[in-house]
Amino acid sequence: MSLPATTLHPQTTASRLKKTLNAKATIASYLYSVTFASFFVTIGILWDVSWHISIGRDKLLSPPHILVYLGAICGGLFSGVQLFTNTFYASAEKRSSLIKVWGIFYSSLGALFCIWGTIAMLTSAPFDNWWHSAYGLDVQILSPPHSLLFLGIFSLQLGACISILKHINETPSGEKPSVTLQFLFILAASSFLCMVYTLNNAFLHTRSMRKDSFYQAVALITLLLLPALGRALRMKWGMTLIALGYFLIAEITNITLQLFPAEPKLGPILTHITHFQPANFPLLIIVPALLMDLVMQKMLINDWRKSVLISLIFVLLILAIQYPLSGFLLESPGARNWFFGAETWYFGTSPDAPFRYKFRPNDLQPLLSFTRGIVIAIFIGLMVSRLSLRWGNWMTRIQR
Repeated sequence: MSLPATTLHPQTTASRLKKTLNAKATIASYLYSVTFASFFVTIGILWDVSWHISIGRDKLLSPPHILVYLGAICGGLFSGVQLFTNTFYASAEKRSSLIKVWGIFYSSLGALFCIWGTIAMLTSAPFDNWWHSAYGLDVQILSPPHSLLFLGIFSLQLGACISILKHINETPSGEKPSVTLQFLFILAASSFLCMVYTLNNAFLHTRSMRKDSFYQAVALITLLLLPALGRALRMKWGMTLIALGYFLIAEITNITLQLFPAEPKLGPILTHITHFQPANFPLLIIVPALLMDLVMQKMLINDWRKSVLISLIFVLLILAIQYPLSGFLLESPGARNWFFGAETWYFGTSPDAPFRYKFRPNDLQPLLSFTRGIVIAIFIGLMVSRLSLRWGNWMTRIQR
């Protein structure tokens, strides 16, 4: 005897469908918001760096600062909406996949990072304004308010990556993650990587590329982040795409900024500037990233051995690329154009400075000392890439 078919009332079916579509729309709007918040914060910081070397005047509500704070508000606001929606309207089943905060609120891990980052960034704004009023307009990059701002930015951008990964990791086994989710993650991860490079420019500028400290710093930063982000993305060419994203963000911003007029407003003015000065030409990490992806795909070895190969590939290739490239960028007239931006010059420095287009003696390092430093860079790369791969394993398991 067959059982009677169970039917749902048309209104009930329509109601459930509407709730499902609304839930998907909410998720999409939230992920888009935190991704583009991360992206616009990076653009704002790149613009702010150019603002300082082109105009010099530092106001609380300068246009680049407004873009950074709007990015923070966007990411924090949508994350806050997610938190309150999950707390007061989510089902018990959905709450079981979230984190309970202070015994009251329910939130995803990524949203918490974004909220904490937004609070830190907005707290740093009046603190930074007071600091400049008390100690001067352009004192140093790592002042206490700037340090708080940078910690907030890192938290916001990491939160954006984690928020997207939660949904990527929910993809049923055997199915490929959504292309849209993968694109959003590449954009968020590229923005994060670009930001870290930008804030460590003191170690990564063109003149430092003939010292071991550059290769140690770039190995530490890149191999701590890129293998983890590439593994979390779960794409064959994950590291390559993130490295390409970083290059495009930095280079397109550099090219675009040069199209707009700017004049110095903070003395002494020794060099007349008529347009925004671009930042350094971005690092060509896409080349080692390509080979690092091949290692991850083809080498059926454990992560320690992969870390050895990744470190050797990265340090030796970036040395082979950036060392001669630094000479071209600094000394060749062929680099003094809109693409490479080698004519960038701070307005407070004389245009006839004797070492404007060549290395200073202290920019160079004896061969023996440099070689020892490269060996240290490889060791640093080995340790941080192993840590990064383990971190990547953790990110592939994020479900909250």
